[in-house]
This record gives sequence, C-alpha cells and structure tokens, in this order.
Amino acid sequence: MFPAYIHSVLPSVPEERWLVQAQGVNECGCTTPANALNLLHNGAKFFDKDQFVREAGFWFQRRMGGTPSFVTATLLRRHGAGTHFGNLSRTNGEQLLRDLIDQNIPVCIEFGGNRVGPFTIYGEHAVLLVGYSDPFVDAAGGQHEEYYVVDAAYHAPDGSFGLHTNNLDRDGDGISEFYPGNRTIERRDFWSNYPTGIYFPVFPSQPAHDRWYARHIQRAARWPLIGSLRDRFITGSFDYYIV
Repeated sequence: MFPAYIHSVLPSVPEERWLVQAQGVNECGCTTPANALNLLHNGAKFFDKDQFVREAGFWFQRRMGGTPSFVTATLLRRHGAGTHFGNLSRTNGEQLLRDLIDQNIPVCIEFGGNRVGPFTIYGEHAVLLVGYSDPFVDAAGGQHEEYYVVDAAYHAPDGSFGLHTNNLDRDGDGISEFYPGNRTIERRDFWSNYPTGIYFPVFPSQPAHDRWYARHIQRAARWPLIGSLRDRFITGSFDYYIV
C-alpha cells in the first residue's frame, strides 16, 4: 500500500478503511481523539466527533479555542482506549514517537503553543500522528524525511477533505503513491512546530498502555501536590523514555 520507506500504524490496510472526519471551528481537541479511535478500531465501530464535542460539555468553548489538552485523555479513556497526558519535551521524543508508530499505536499530539508569560500552555492545534518515513530521495533528486498526520483542519486546494490530499508521485512513474494520513510534514518542520511535546499514545486498552508505560517511561521528579496538578491539567507528565 505505502512505499517501502514508510512506517505506518496500519501498513497493510486499504486507505478507504481509514475512517477520518473533518473538524468544525476549534473542534480539533474532540475530532482528533475520535479519528484516533476510528483508526484503532479499523472501521468496526464508528466514533462521531460531534458526540465527542457534546461529551466535552463545559470544557468545549468554541470561541475560546476549543478544549484544554487534558480533555483528550478523558475522551479516549471514556471510549475504552488506554492513554495518558504526557510530555516528551525533556526526552528523546523522536525515538518515543517512532517506536509507538512501529507498534501500530497512533498518537494524538499538539502543534504550536499558547504563551502565557514565560510559559507555553497547551498547543494550538491537535493532530493524529500515524506514520513517518526513512530518509529517501525522490525522482528529481530531492531528499526527504517526513512525518504523516491526520489533520482534521487540512484540506486540498480545491477544498476537499480526505486521505487523498497528501498522495503524490515521488518515483516519477506518473502514478501517485499513497501516504498515511492526509498531511505530510518534513521532519524539520514537524519538530519546529511541536514545542509543547504534549502527546497522548492511543492503546487498545488501559492495561496495554500501562504495561508499555511501566516498561518504557520514567516520570520526572515533581512537587507532590503542585506537580501533580500541573501534570494532570496543564503540561502533562514530563516523561523520560527508556528503550
């Protein structure tokens, strides 16, 4: 399905089986977890982003930018997925994310950052990470290393939304190759637009997540009360990845 240099959470599933939805205004924090669950269940069950907006309740404020980050974990767990509100800004985040993709685990992440004084509070836009590439050279000699996301706000120039929007002929045979997700981002641009390090790995169940977490994550030291509240509601837990 995808070129040999691609790593994807669903490497052998036809693209039409990926159920993805476009967001409404400031709905990325609800649409992204819905898309993650649809991907995780591979079409066996449909999760409606409008239902997630309703479930967010008071925490969804369209005029104020949507939902705070921690709501993503709440929505995912409520529908049976295993996750936590984590922050990889102090560890080898690239290896962590790539290892998750190689285990077929999609990851909700947040691009951009809202600055409050010297602090970055939450991201500006949630997307679903579904793949990455090894370094490769296209037919014109251009060198690439990329990440692939489902971005619920990303549309083609003609205004259409879907998984076709990042398919492209890279090998020069006149036929577009399929790429995961609907948006391709060069590695350098991906990391420059990801200052918060906020992430939510989406496992099939909480026990599956917890086994991975116990094996691979060491949480940074924190003040007992203030640190716990910060980790749960503001920044996510600052995780150190152990291979």
